[in-house]
Amino acid sequence: MTLFKKQHDFLSYLETIHLEASVEQAMVERAISQLKKKTYEHKVIVALAAEFRKLALEQQISKAGLALYMKLQEPNIGDDVGLTVGLWF
Repeated sequence: MTLFKKQHDFLSYLETIHLEASVEQAMVERAISQLKKKTYEHKVIVALAAEFRKLALEQQISKAGLALYMKLQEPNIGDDVGLTVGLWF
């Protein structure tokens, strides 16, 4: 779903994010906590994107939050194809 090569890269990226909206920042901090507990990165990304999607649908997302949500939605062809190959065989 994103262009991050390793879990550490995504964790480092999230640690640099500081959002004005406390609800959005809490979601990011929760994702950071999950990654530090070695939760599967793809699962964390999907959950974080779902939370931001909910805010977007309710029109309660900030511009910075929307930018992060869009970043989470960027496709990674290698990962996406790799995850679906298992469905073919």
